Amino acid sequence: MANEVQKTGGEVARNEETRDMGPTFRPATDIFEKDDVVTLTIDMPGVVPDSVDVSVENRSLTVRGTIEAPVPEGYRRIYAEYAPGTFERAFSLPDTIDADKIDATHRDGVLTLTLKKSEAAKPKQIKVKAA
Repeated sequence: MANEVQKTGGEVARNEETRDMGPTFRPATDIFEKDDVVTLTIDMPGVVPDSVDVSVENRSLTVRGTIEAPVPEGYRRIYAEYAPGTFERAFSLPDTIDADKIDATHRDGVLTLTLKKSEAAKPKQIKVKAA
């Protein structure tokens, strides 16, 4: 993206399309794998689960949404390091992931995506028979 800016605690990208809507954040993500599943944890402090959209198209998993920076009723903001804006992350899915079996949960400011591997991709134990 044009005009990328690094910000402590996460990366912020600004571009012409999002200038009016505030910055576009790229939330920090960790990816874990075991035999039958891949898990992504995405940091989203202050994000309401209803403002998150998770989609898969052409083997690309995209997470996007909006971040609000509410002001308590009766107050006015005089200083802020936390800005409203949008967030987006995209990940290429390998053929080993079953796109129809992706689960998403949001808890304590963390979005967890569970990507189940297809049956063909799971390790198999082959029993050796005596001849």
